[in-house]
Amino acid sequence: MFFHSLGRLVSRSWAVLPVLWVALLCSLYIIAPPFQSVVEDGEFDFLPESSPSLVAEEAFNSAFSSEFARSSIAVVVRRKGVDDEGQPQELTTAEDLTERPELADYTFIDNVLIPRIRELVISRGWMAPAGEEEQTASDGDAQLAAVEETIETDIPTVVTDIGESPDGSINPIVANIRTYQDSGLGELLQSQDGSAALIVLNLETEYQEKVNQPLINALAELVDPATGDLRAEGKIPPGLEIYLSGPAVVGNDLRQAAQDSARATDSATAILVIGLLLIIYRAPLLAIIPLLTVFVAVKTSLLLLALAAQAGWVDLFNGIKIYVSVVMYGAGIDYCMFLMARYREELEEGGDFGSAIGAAIGNVGPALAASAGTTMVGLGMMYFAQFGKFSEAGVAMSFSLGVVLIGTLTLTPALLRMFGRYAFWPHVPRERITRAANWLSPTNIISRLLERSQLRKAWSVAADRIAAAPLKWLVVTIAVMTPFAAVGVAWHDWLTYGLLSELPPSEISVRGAEAVSDHFPAGYATPTTLLISQPENPDIDFSDPEGAAVIDELTDSIWQRREELGISDLRTVTAPLGVERLEGLNAFQRRAAILRAQRFSDYYVGSVDSEQAYATRIDLIFEDDPFSRDSIRKIEELRQLVPEILPESLTDSQIHFLGATASIRDLREVTAQDQVLIDLLVLAGVFTVLVILLRNAAISAFLITTVFFSYLVTFGVTFCVFAALTPDFVGLDWKVPVFLFVILVAVGEDYNIYLVTRVEEEQQRHGPVAGVTSALAKTGGIISGCGMIMAGTFSSLMFGSLSGMIQLGFALAFGVLLDTFVVRPIIVPAYLVMLNRGDFGSLGPWLGAFQPKADGSDDVGVDLPESESNASPIDDTEQSVEKRSKAS
Repeated sequence: MFFHSLGRLVSRSWAVLPVLWVALLCSLYIIAPPFQSVVEDGEFDFLPESSPSLVAEEAFNSAFSSEFARSSIAVVVRRKGVDDEGQPQELTTAEDLTERPELADYTFIDNVLIPRIRELVISRGWMAPAGEEEQTASDGDAQLAAVEETIETDIPTVVTDIGESPDGSINPIVANIRTYQDSGLGELLQSQDGSAALIVLNLETEYQEKVNQPLINALAELVDPATGDLRAEGKIPPGLEIYLSGPAVVGNDLRQAAQDSARATDSATAILVIGLLLIIYRAPLLAIIPLLTVFVAVKTSLLLLALAAQAGWVDLFNGIKIYVSVVMYGAGIDYCMFLMARYREELEEGGDFGSAIGAAIGNVGPALAASAGTTMVGLGMMYFAQFGKFSEAGVAMSFSLGVVLIGTLTLTPALLRMFGRYAFWPHVPRERITRAANWLSPTNIISRLLERSQLRKAWSVAADRIAAAPLKWLVVTIAVMTPFAAVGVAWHDWLTYGLLSELPPSEISVRGAEAVSDHFPAGYATPTTLLISQPENPDIDFSDPEGAAVIDELTDSIWQRREELGISDLRTVTAPLGVERLEGLNAFQRRAAILRAQRFSDYYVGSVDSEQAYATRIDLIFEDDPFSRDSIRKIEELRQLVPEILPESLTDSQIHFLGATASIRDLREVTAQDQVLIDLLVLAGVFTVLVILLRNAAISAFLITTVFFSYLVTFGVTFCVFAALTPDFVGLDWKVPVFLFVILVAVGEDYNIYLVTRVEEEQQRHGPVAGVTSALAKTGGIISGCGMIMAGTFSSLMFGSLSGMIQLGFALAFGVLLDTFVVRPIIVPAYLVMLNRGDFGSLGPWLGAFQPKADGSDDVGVDLPESESNASPIDDTEQSVEKRSKAS
């Protein structure tokens, strides 16, 4: 009743509705904040507050005077290649170039590069200027001086730490700048082959935060190897290479790539959708009207979401727009197509343009509402995820789909009514549309292929063949799909959480990372920190010899297992430059190294006050990429091992792991739990909606099973394709399984609903088996067309540069096509034919076999006119769903 009233309202007030939509959109553009200003950056900040890595950061910050560096930027200076003797070329010093000392690499780094970087970050307010730091020698300095003549050491200046500006007007993000000049620890920033050196800017921000972008761009303008200021000024010595690396640089490239991918996806979506609609309709306005409707609805929903985020009602992450846009365009265009198909049917039945609009909304409205409701329930289940991005995506997509549905039921019919018969240009009817009139050019080849009778005949032939041998079709189809489903099950957890694997090789961060890996171990720049603290134990002091000896005992236990744990080095309060450097030293040299280590106790030992040093850190350097699957597995082994090998005096200690690998480990654990939770909730939610709509639990369970099976097959095919096409394939992106499952189940189930509800209606007219074949023949055209539109929309994700988006775009497009052309027209009808012809015997009624009404009545639908046999395959799909919806 509601939708018939809405249809009459739209039919009478069609001229006002486009004006209202435009006014709403313009008003929102004026009052809503820019979308990017209300989104949150980062990745790890979306983890639950109870995540071990976030708890570890809080423990570290409470124990140490300086906060844990959340990300960093590394300026890599190196010489590549070998000298005449086949040894790696070392960075040159003034002594190496006595004739032209100003061209020496270290002269350039000391006198030009480091001062320019420091000047840049201070002058722009990214780091507060620090006063001269007073150096306080440790108690071991006197003894150290006595042995340093025997041991070559190089201990120049100090670290420049952050400070407050006099007026407090700046908000620095650079905590400190570390170079090879730094006292003692600076040696860690020089490669052992002498070919490279690092300048590290430790940041207080997470690696993907947008506040890092101006700093990174300014550094790139300064040091870019091709167009940078230093290169243009001729300051860089010949043959010297400079790159940018570090997590913050990778995060900046990921943010930029996501924005570029979003723009590319928007353009590709528009082009693909317009192209497909023109192929289907061959009427420009009929192609533009759905696209315009969805465009306005999506923009409106995004602006409303921005207002809600500004008010604090919802949270949004950077990159959510691309998910909202793609899903809404795919679903929204489908809704418009179903409405336009019913509008055409009403016109062919003899109605005028005004009455046809009202009747179309009244008849198809319940069907569209049921379809959208199913999808909204499925997408909305993501709200219950622990990981913030999944939860926010579920809210945003569900809300936006509601706006798109409203646009479909108001703006699309208003535009159709406004254009009237000219909507069908260039084939404009004089009075009314008749069944003889086609929307396509009769001389066009595509028109002949899409001619209604030809499509209906093709689907009728397919339905008859399936009905003739349903078991064969079912078994063969499942047999072909099962191997890929097995791959999907076996490799479902083979996911990558790497950052660099997302980016193309040409990105500045990728080239920088390659430069670092040429001279340093893979985990060198991003160590994992093991934090040991005993805040409740007043007897422990890690800054004194006794406390340090306990750490030495723990370090030795870990070092003995370094091969199985994949550790290349350990840095502790007694070995600040690494345990590896102490190996092979004689007793005299080792004593000197330990004495020197006392100068770095502030870095490795923390305390709340000056009287008690109850916490210490051990930095672990993994041999593998810190974001790799092996490193994540190793840190999990360490979490189990460390409590078992703790010295007796540390058994009551609090053990924490910090760093990128620890955060990635938490991300994997949380998203794996979310995958299970979301899968169960989506299946339960969609199943509940199916039971309400179909009033048949057995058939609903079968439909859910087919969709789940289709998901496994799609995942397996996607895995195989990218494993075959991608060199050094390390797995699918970690976001693919969750979004693929939710979208395929929530969106893809619509097509099964359209088919099964039509089957029930046709069975009342033609019988149990003939009703199945008739329903397949009549729904084949519209569902296939909608599936192609949906798949084309999802494939637009492949036009971006992020590998994760490319994988998701392929998977979604393939999954929709698999559901459209295999699951829905073969598996579901074959099963229904077997069920309704009695192949399951006495189990048939329990499995949902057709049961004719005892009184001959039909509460599903009413008989159509005799002329229905000539109807278009995109004419009559929706009426069975809307009648079932009203009955429910």
